[in-house]
Amino acid sequence: MLKQAFFKTFFFIIPFYLLSFAVLAQQKYWLEFHIEELNAQNQQIELLKDSLKKKYPENLEFLYQSKWNPVVSIYTDENIVQNLIDDHFVKTITPQKELQALSIETAEVIEYSYALEQIKAHYITDSMRLSGKNVKIGVIDGGFMDADAETSLKHLIKNKQIKFFQDYLMKGNTDPFYGKRIAGDDHGTQVLRMITGSDNGTSIKYGMAENAELYLARTDHGIRERSLEEDYWVAAIELFYDMGIRLVNSSLGYTDGFDKRKENHSKKEVDGKSSMVTKTAQMASEKGMLIVSAAGNDGHNKWEILSLPSDAKDVLTVGAVRFDDWSKIYYSSIGPDKLDYVKPDVACFAANGTSFSAPVITGLAACIWEYDSTLSNLEVINIIKSGSHLAESPNNYVGYGVPDSKKIISLLNHEKVKSELKSIESDQNYIEIELPEGMETVVIFHKKDTWNVLEQQSVKIEEGQTSLVVEKIDKTKFSTIVAQDKLLLEVEWN
Repeated sequence: MLKQAFFKTFFFIIPFYLLSFAVLAQQKYWLEFHIEELNAQNQQIELLKDSLKKKYPENLEFLYQSKWNPVVSIYTDENIVQNLIDDHFVKTITPQKELQALSIETAEVIEYSYALEQIKAHYITDSMRLSGKNVKIGVIDGGFMDADAETSLKHLIKNKQIKFFQDYLMKGNTDPFYGKRIAGDDHGTQVLRMITGSDNGTSIKYGMAENAELYLARTDHGIRERSLEEDYWVAAIELFYDMGIRLVNSSLGYTDGFDKRKENHSKKEVDGKSSMVTKTAQMASEKGMLIVSAAGNDGHNKWEILSLPSDAKDVLTVGAVRFDDWSKIYYSSIGPDKLDYVKPDVACFAANGTSFSAPVITGLAACIWEYDSTLSNLEVINIIKSGSHLAESPNNYVGYGVPDSKKIISLLNHEKVKSELKSIESDQNYIEIELPEGMETVVIFHKKDTWNVLEQQSVKIEEGQTSLVVEKIDKTKFSTIVAQDKLLLEVEWN
C-alpha cells in the first residue's frame, strides 16, 4: 500500500509542477459575488463563472467554490483584478495567503500525560467513565503518517474508529497513513495521540476521547506551503458539516511567516471577521459546529498575536501554559487588544506548540458531548470556560485559564461552582498579601484594562514565606494574582 501511494505521489508531482509554471505570474484570490437570491446561489454563480470564462479565457482559473458563501477562489493576473472589480456582479476580491502547521518541534510523549494531569482529567475519564464514545471528531491537519503503527493509537485501528479520510493534497490517495517524515506528515498523528491516545503498555493516557470516531482531512503540506491549502481547509469544514460532524480539531493557522512576503497577513486582519477561514469558522460555529483551534506559536515573535482563524469569536481557541505555575508559556500567542471578547478562550500544558494543547481540549469537549449530547456547541464552550481557573478574571494571555474537570462535572450536574475570586482596591503603589500554606509560585498578570495584559510575572515563594508584596507597574489598572487553583485575587489600582 505504501509503494502504491508512492507512485501516486510521483505522478501527481509532475502535473503539479507544470501548474506551478503556468500560474507563476498569477496570484490567488477569493472572489465574492453579489447574490440577491440565496436560494438560487449555486445556479447564479455557475452562470457568472461561465460569463467570466468567456471574457478572460486565458487569464482566469476557477478553483474552489464555497457551499456556504457566494465565493469562489481563483488564479488570475494582477492586471485582470481591476477589471473584475469593475464588473457590477463582483462584490469583493481578496488576495489569499498560505496555511502552515502550528508546530515547533516533535513532541516527546511523556509531556502529554502532564496535560491531562493538569486539567484533572481523571474525574471525567476514570470517575465518570467517559471516553468520547459515539462522538464524531473531525481532524484537519498536515498528515497522519504511520498512525496505524503508533502504539498509543493501535485501538483506533483494531476497533475501526477511523471512519473517513480525505487527502486534499494528493488526489486519489486513500491511505491515511502514507507520508514522509521530512515533510512533517506525522503532525496529525501526534494530534490524534493528544485526542485519543492511550498506551496500555506503559499505562499512560495521552487523550481523553479514546473511543471517539475519527474523520480525517489532510490539507497542509509541511514543507512547501501553497495558498490552495486555504481552499482545502474551507472545503474540509464544509464537508465535515455535511457529514454531520459537530466537533473539529484544527491545529493550522495563518500568520506572516510565509515564503513569499506579499502573501503574508497583517495584524490588522486578526479581527474576527476579515479572513475567509475566520469567516468560515464563525459560520460553522453559527451552524452548531464546535471548532477547537490552536492559538498559535508566535508569542515570542514580532507577530505575537493569534493566528487565523483562531480569532473567530465562537471557536474554542486554545493557548498553552507551563505545567508548574500555569503561566503563559513563552511561545503561546496572545489575543489582540482590539477584540471585544477574550481570546484565547482557555489554555493547558503543551511543551512544543499549541498544536498539542488544542487536541487535549478537543478530547475534553468530546467527553462532555458524550455525557450530554443535547448541549449546543456554545454551551459546551461556556462549560469549559466556566470550569477553568481564571473563569472570573480572564485575560488575553491564557483566556479563562486551565480547565478543571472536577468543576466541569459539577457544571454538567447543574451544581453551583463556588466563587474563588477575592477583589481588592488599593490607593497605594503596592499591596501585601498573605499566602496560603504550601504555595510554591505566584503568577501576576498586570493589565491595562479588565483583560489585556501588559506584563506577566512569575514569583517563586521561598520556604516558610507567609506573605508577598506586589508592586504596581506603570500603566496598570488591574493585577490578577493567582497560584494555580489555590489563590485568585484581583487588585484594582486607584
